[in-house]
Amino acid sequence: SLQALPSHSPQRVWQGRDVFFGFGGLFLGFLFISAILVAVVLTTDLDKRQTDSVGLLVTIFWEASFAGVVLALALRRGATLHTLGFRKPERWGPLPILVVASYSILLGYGLVIMLLKELGIDVSWLEGGNQLELIEGESSFPILVTLLIAGIAVTIAAPLAEGLFFRGLGYRALSEIWSPTLAIFVSGLLFGAFHLNLSVLIPFTILGMLLAWGFRASGSIWVPIAGHFTINSVSFT
Repeated sequence: SLQALPSHSPQRVWQGRDVFFGFGGLFLGFLFISAILVAVVLTTDLDKRQTDSVGLLVTIFWEASFAGVVLALALRRGATLHTLGFRKPERWGPLPILVVASYSILLGYGLVIMLLKELGIDVSWLEGGNQLELIEGESSFPILVTLLIAGIAVTIAAPLAEGLFFRGLGYRALSEIWSPTLAIFVSGLLFGAFHLNLSVLIPFTILGMLLAWGFRASGSIWVPIAGHFTINSVSFT
């Protein structure tokens, strides 16, 4: 029964090739929105703040596109939202565990980077981030608009779309052909690589593994989505 993921074998939903279809849709969507973003930037006279806002809007549409790919594949397989994991969790206990573990990993990773710097090791390639730049003298309204769009992208679009894609499709499909442990590891690695930022590959891979574990341990995709929402909301704030 799908209502007992931790203790029973879940009903088979996906086929192995669905993962490739999913990532194919993700890649094509990325190319499409990148072309739109480049066209907008080249054909309009946008300042940096406006460019940031457009980029964030495009990101939201991209997240929606690959979530749509998963739903289209699910419809083709005759799967419902319930079978994808949108059900009441058997227990919420895994949620605080994965949130605390995630921040422990992020804190530990930051401490390791600091230690390596103190030892004189060049770790600049591991220190990149996705912070929004606040420009001195800039009026508050453009900043608020950008922050509003960023908040929607980070706290709503990302947890829902990435949860559906990497846990609802990625982990579930891989767990149907591999062991749960290997499926958790690979789905986490794909989640880390998805962010296209070498500086966060290691911690985000572990975060992706924790989110996949939360899905399996609770029997519901709402747990990793809630965990992702909590982590992103605190980080964004």
